[in-house]
Amino acid sequence: MYQLVGIFMLGILTGWMAEWIFVRLFVPNPKKKLEAALQASRRENEQLQKQNDALQTAHNISQKTHATAPEKTLVQPSEALVVVEPTPTAITVSKQVQEEDDLTKLSGIGPKLEEAMKLAGINSYAQLAKLSVEDLNASLASSGIRYSKAAAESWATQAKLAKENDWDGLKTYQSALKG
Repeated sequence: MYQLVGIFMLGILTGWMAEWIFVRLFVPNPKKKLEAALQASRRENEQLQKQNDALQTAHNISQKTHATAPEKTLVQPSEALVVVEPTPTAITVSKQVQEEDDLTKLSGIGPKLEEAMKLAGINSYAQLAKLSVEDLNASLASSGIRYSKAAAESWATQAKLAKENDWDGLKTYQSALKG
């Protein structure tokens, strides 16, 4: 009798041991997956932070260069002295940076959509007023942001009114859109 109880207990212990080994070897641990995903996310965050810092530094340097650059800048490479004149594109870029308008004043454009537009190079009412709906869709396609196509059809008209500082006309037009 004692021998049967001993064999029974040994069987139970062996079963538990087999189950424990099986679980350890073959059942995925969700905690480990989460930890791995967290580590990958942290590495990606660090890389993006480094890229952001580098871009911010480059931007600050270019802003200082554009603000303090004389009409002609002397650049001295290792062997020769070269005179460099400011390019029209540099002047155009600085003008475009200064011409940023608050696009959220237009009906249907929120902060996220405004950010996507600015990343696509649409910074002012004048630029938005010139764009057709197809051009706007093409510019914003890579951002993946969703917006109302019906609202997009009215943005050129709204931007034209805002560009002309016709805020009363803009309010009237926006009221007509809502009605």
